Amino acid sequence: MSLIALAQTSLNQASSLYYILTYVLFFVLLFLLYLPGVNTRLTVTMLARGIEGQLSMIERYLNESKSKMEQLLKERGVQDPKPFIERVSEMFIIDPVNVEPTDIISRMKLLLRSGEDKIRDLITLMVPNIDNVNRSKLEVSAEVVNSLNLIYKVVRHYLILAKKLNSVVLLYQLQFVVPQLVKISEAYSKAMSTFIRGIPVGDSLGPLVAAYLFMNADKKWNPSRDTVAGEVEFEGRRLVVIKAEGPMATVGRPGEAVENAVEEYKGKVTRIITIDAALKLEGENTGAIAEGTGVAMGDPGPEKISIERVAVRYNIPIDAVIVKMSMEEAITEMRKEIYQAAPKALELVKKIILERTKPGDIVVVVGVGNTAGWLNKCPLINNKL
Repeated sequence: MSLIALAQTSLNQASSLYYILTYVLFFVLLFLLYLPGVNTRLTVTMLARGIEGQLSMIERYLNESKSKMEQLLKERGVQDPKPFIERVSEMFIIDPVNVEPTDIISRMKLLLRSGEDKIRDLITLMVPNIDNVNRSKLEVSAEVVNSLNLIYKVVRHYLILAKKLNSVVLLYQLQFVVPQLVKISEAYSKAMSTFIRGIPVGDSLGPLVAAYLFMNADKKWNPSRDTVAGEVEFEGRRLVVIKAEGPMATVGRPGEAVENAVEEYKGKVTRIITIDAALKLEGENTGAIAEGTGVAMGDPGPEKISIERVAVRYNIPIDAVIVKMSMEEAITEMRKEIYQAAPKALELVKKIILERTKPGDIVVVVGVGNTAGWLNKCPLINNKL
């Protein structure tokens, strides 16, 4: 009995010692957490680990996009495409001086077009006999890689800077923003696959609506680079339909095209109607259609202002028809809801023409958007509505 009692006493003493050590350890840790710098360093470590995980996802999307572009170039006969990919991924455009805003749009137009031409010339130099469609796919691929590379480098920069400065505030800001950047990066990665395969995207909605009218045009011409125009008769009106030239993955130069077309008709244009995809707000339905006033165009400025200036010069009202979608839906394979919205958007365009113009008027209709693959993948454009 004495041995059993002794064993029980020993166990009780060990248990008591365990609890005492646990309490001591708890209070020591609690004390350490309140020491200057310790709590901050622990918070920085925990936040940084979460952001590093999200940064690795962005890096994965970047590497996947680079691999897709590398494969595309190898298929076109380029032996070592990596130097070219690294070169275009680091390219940038410096904004024009805005302290003196005089003629800033012309300077911005020059810089943007110089950047576009540089990519196009490099691709043509690397693959001399490449056709326009495949060249446009490489141009889009270069834009995607460049955008993903920029997102990755900026997030990495602020993460390293926050860790160097031991800045909790900067890490909290990153924590709020990075999930959105991961989602954008994922959308860009998906978009690249879509463009390479030559499939129409959500942003092709504008050209698709214009194509319903354009297919009946007798007179067709190129008012600007990568852009086509056609004249169509509709209920006694003359419609000048403008859209990007397909099936290349390009938006063309719709602003310059509208300006040239209006000048060609001596300014005798009654109305300008623009049709484009628009980013929806959370809670709005994909494919919802809305009507407004102004130029519906996602443009840094030069193309949009060209339409506004020529409209002001000849006092031409501007109408806008938009189809709502998310950013991911705009740059990835066209959803059913967007595809089905095209005829409805066309009916609204016709309604605007009938309500606000009269027989004999000239109306410019602009389908704004990317024409990737629409000619081969959208059979509805061959049907008359």
